[in-house]
Amino acid sequence: MQLAGQRGNLVGMGTIFTQMVEAEGTRSLYLGLAPALTRSVVYGGLRLGLYEPCKHVCSYAFGSTNFAFKFASGVIAGGLATALTNPMEVLKVRLQMSKSSTSTIGEMRKVLAHEGFKALWKGVGPAMARAGCLTASQMATYDEAKQALMKWTPLEEGFQLHLISSCIAGTAGTLVTAPVDMIKTRLMLQRESKGCGDRGCEITL
Repeated sequence: MQLAGQRGNLVGMGTIFTQMVEAEGTRSLYLGLAPALTRSVVYGGLRLGLYEPCKHVCSYAFGSTNFAFKFASGVIAGGLATALTNPMEVLKVRLQMSKSSTSTIGEMRKVLAHEGFKALWKGVGPAMARAGCLTASQMATYDEAKQALMKWTPLEEGFQLHLISSCIAGTAGTLVTAPVDMIKTRLMLQRESKGCGDRGCEITL
């Protein structure tokens, strides 16, 4: 996100944290909280809630729930959940980068007035790809890791098994989605210029 404003020396997490608290107060750390919470409730529920039904459909239709079908179920569940909640993600990113204090409704009105309804689904393609890859890699890897650990180690059903399986799944999910996440964030920060000349409209960051 630092590259969205001006190109220069990049700073680390600790420096940004200190600068934000000193210049803008602790409230700045929670910019975009309202759309983030709204998205988490809807997106999280849909993403995880749709995975098992999709897996059962594959089992019923194809008589199998191997890794490929689990992966496909995760892609479908994550993609659908993101398609429905993308506006909240766009508003969250815009509020986090906004230089003026505004509410979620105010930011949405500004986006609609200057960029149109379509802007709320900006970056939805990469976002769906990311969510699909995330859900697929996490859920499928979690299931497979859990089964492998129960088969090849002394671990039994319980906290340790779930913890190790979750760590493996989380690592896989991050490695798979990191490139798509970067593209998605850059697209959501784009603002279309209204001044269209002979050369066409420019997309600026």
